[in-house]
Amino acid sequence: MYTLTIKLLSPTMLMSGQGDVNTDSTIVHDRYGIPFIPAKRVRGVLYESALEVAEMMKAAGMGAFTIDDVKGLFNRLEGVEDNPRMSISNLNIADYDVVATELAALEAQYPAVFTKERVLEEYTSMRYYTSIDKETGSTVEGTLHNSRALNRGLTFIGKIDVVDMTDTEGFILSCAVRNLTGIGGKRNRGFGQVECTIDDKAFDLEILGGKLWNK
Repeated sequence: MYTLTIKLLSPTMLMSGQGDVNTDSTIVHDRYGIPFIPAKRVRGVLYESALEVAEMMKAAGMGAFTIDDVKGLFNRLEGVEDNPRMSISNLNIADYDVVATELAALEAQYPAVFTKERVLEEYTSMRYYTSIDKETGSTVEGTLHNSRALNRGLTFIGKIDVVDMTDTEGFILSCAVRNLTGIGGKRNRGFGQVECTIDDKAFDLEILGGKLWNK
């Protein structure tokens, strides 16, 4: 198992698909209000990132790995028996277990104060949007909405592993991690800029470079 880290370089919108009386769209969070990045979303953005690198390699005539290699690693090959070998955990804030334990105790003792809504506010900020009439320059009635965004600077940590990982699959994962620069919604508006790393020299492209680019 390897440690996978994602650091938020800008406010990030990881929507849960739900809202409440005060918020149209809220952030994925646990029962205490602590945000996390679901494993499924991490897998999805890593897959997109790996495909992007494979396409660039194909265009440049490089043969380190192919699009089919990427699909094989992420269990996306059509007509092939379902055999997922990559496992990814949810990514949580640093010291999650300690924070969750303390919040559970405080919530039990002061339920009116330590609510999940107030906890979530410590990690997020609100963003408001509305539509503008192009002719009049005024706001369009009924178009105001809001959503929560994770604060810049938060770091999320989890585990990633690949059963019987080959050298090629290690290359793919290394490139996917290095190339990953965004996650969540409204990335084209500056949200969701991230830095992704795996804490192991086996995935360091500075070390792997010779093997990778000479293939």
